[in-house]
Amino acid sequence: MDADQSQSQMEGSAQNARILCLQNLIEKNIEIEQQIENNTFGQSIAAIEEIIQTANDINKGHEDRRTHSTELVLDTELLRRNYEVVGKAIQHNTNFTDRMVAMAIFGRPLFTNDSMLPFIDVTPKVVVQKQRAPRKTKSQVDEKRPEKSDQLERKDEGAASVTYMLKQIRQIYREGNQEPIPYFKLICNPNNFMDTVQNALQLSFLVKENYISIENGEDGLPLVRVVNSKSVEGNAPAQAICSIDVSFCEKMVKHYNLHEPMLKRLPVSDK
Repeated sequence: MDADQSQSQMEGSAQNARILCLQNLIEKNIEIEQQIENNTFGQSIAAIEEIIQTANDINKGHEDRRTHSTELVLDTELLRRNYEVVGKAIQHNTNFTDRMVAMAIFGRPLFTNDSMLPFIDVTPKVVVQKQRAPRKTKSQVDEKRPEKSDQLERKDEGAASVTYMLKQIRQIYREGNQEPIPYFKLICNPNNFMDTVQNALQLSFLVKENYISIENGEDGLPLVRVVNSKSVEGNAPAQAICSIDVSFCEKMVKHYNLHEPMLKRLPVSDK
């Protein structure tokens, strides 16, 4: 029995380490996405390849294990973000030459000595003088301020979602007379497990940035406390690791008698 418990603890520790690594890779992916306009196509692709290689190393040797739902969601989120970053990098680097395409396919530059002279028509063309149309003056009334691009809106979407969550947590904290908030009561959505995982991920970012802290309650379950900005000066950043599956989420929903989630999703703009 002791051997089974030891094996289970080792698997749990390894799983937590993989979850933390995946969270860090997602953060690195976000940083790469924000630097697409400043980096070359090769730099962006090389950074994504490094993330993919690191993710493969995390899963190497664990192919036959039972995958935890949180780990699976993070792995899927990382794969989706990698795909989007590659697509955005291609959109910002559309001036591909034939030599660049050949280099990407064959791994080496290819050159050609074919003459293009047989395809050149040496007969001079008759130039027809066209009357120049009068230039139209543009009315100042038609001038509009350039709209914010979709890319910038998508770039700000993740930060806006985390900021919206922090605003809700602070309001709940104030309305509760600044009493610590039960962690699982805060993140669990009784109607959507994916939202629960997303809440746990965003909450870990707030812990890392020292906006909130997590402490153990008297019942052994974690509590969330809003941190005073003056009290965290000089503190080293930390990050919360949460392993949660559907059955445990349902258990916490019953434990706290949840019918509606405490945290709401960021309203989608009508624009």
